[in-house]
Amino acid sequence: MLSVKTISRAATAAAFAAALAASAALAAGPFGPFAGSWRGHGRISDVNGKSEALSCRSNNSPSDDGIEMSLALVCASDSYRVDFHTDLYTDGQSLHGTWTENTRNASGDVSGQIGRDIIRATTTAPGFQANIVIRVVNGRRLDVALSATGTSINHVEVSMRR
Repeated sequence: MLSVKTISRAATAAAFAAALAASAALAAGPFGPFAGSWRGHGRISDVNGKSEALSCRSNNSPSDDGIEMSLALVCASDSYRVDFHTDLYTDGQSLHGTWTENTRNASGDVSGQIGRDIIRATTTAPGFQANIVIRVVNGRRLDVALSATGTSINHVEVSMRR
């Protein structure tokens, strides 16, 4: 039979563990759900209507305080390779940062909004703009959709898992 003292200790330990888990979730910040290594497949389409299967991997590293994230997305198909990197900063709602695409030696700015499990951003550079939506679904899937103007690639959709 368990004593009241043993039950009290167990309840205290459980409450402490729950408090630690809650504080860890808050410490992860808005970028927390996007963290980790992801792999998956999708499609890439060009301005001429050509569409190909695409394989991707993404490594997303939020800062300890959760207000910055480094994101690296590398995708390849038979005809295309995309090597996209960005450094993002947020105040919890809006976000901004910079991006580079190493295959095409391009770079520019990022601005947008972050919400629970979703980033809506616009990347810009001279003669180029892309709208990007990155969504975490059930904590296990990362969906990326990109629509661009000013480049031969005009649409990318990818679904990845941890």
